[in-house]
Amino acid sequence: MTAGKAGFSMNLPFFKVRVATCPWIVFDRTAAALGNGEAQDRSDDYWSDMAVGTCDRTRGAAAEGLVVISGDEGADSLRFWNREGRAVEPLPGALLCASRLIFDAGRVGSDIVKLSTSSGDAEVLVIDSRNFGIAVGEPTREDGLVLSAASVAGGLGRPARSGVGVMVPVRFGARTVEVSLFDAPPAKAARTRTQRSRSIPRVEALVVSRSELRVRRGACDPVLAAAAAVVAAATADYAERDATVITGGSGLIVQWPEGEPVFVAAAPEYCFSGEFWTIGAQT
Repeated sequence: MTAGKAGFSMNLPFFKVRVATCPWIVFDRTAAALGNGEAQDRSDDYWSDMAVGTCDRTRGAAAEGLVVISGDEGADSLRFWNREGRAVEPLPGALLCASRLIFDAGRVGSDIVKLSTSSGDAEVLVIDSRNFGIAVGEPTREDGLVLSAASVAGGLGRPARSGVGVMVPVRFGARTVEVSLFDAPPAKAARTRTQRSRSIPRVEALVVSRSELRVRRGACDPVLAAAAAVVAAATADYAERDATVITGGSGLIVQWPEGEPVFVAAAPEYCFSGEFWTIGAQT
């Protein structure tokens, strides 16, 4: 890991923030955070290498990815890398983690955190000092058509595993999540090894009641998993459109008003803060 001129070292402070069991490393490189009146940034290659180092599960801080907040006062711009060092589109869980840090830094003038990302502008609602909400989008079927109970009955839903439960694909924009719905706990042995290599994330949702689901999210973003689970359950008439999703021991509140985007509220939490020490040639 290199940064700065040869022989020059610097400490880069960061925060590890999580939603449920999905942590992100957040670097705040804005002028307001650095206190010197000028934002500092590095190249994409620099942050790609940094993501690999800081997110490593053995030698780093063990996280899903890295978020860099940059920009001058009043304009927070966010970029994202996964733990393999690849630049990625913003995930809702990562947006909530960054918003918690921006809010706690006193850079929110109202109840809305306004963010700029590679996918466009995003807004996060400040519910209170701990809870934040985000609109995930309007769900559709894989073919882009509107989800409905009739479409599930007509063949959209299909057996999840050996005739146990039903699997409903839910699409938010360019992202598709396959939700396996169960009304009794699925056997752990039923989870297949091939799931890890799937390009489409799959989550398992146990319907405890019409207002509560328990979700195994796998590698899926927890906010996206919660939204997809409630949409699938409500579409199949397993649950109401407003429900609590328990995943990783945390409760996420999901609301899906008729004809409107899915809204998810969660409480991003700090794991710890630290400094990453770098030395070498500037990039």
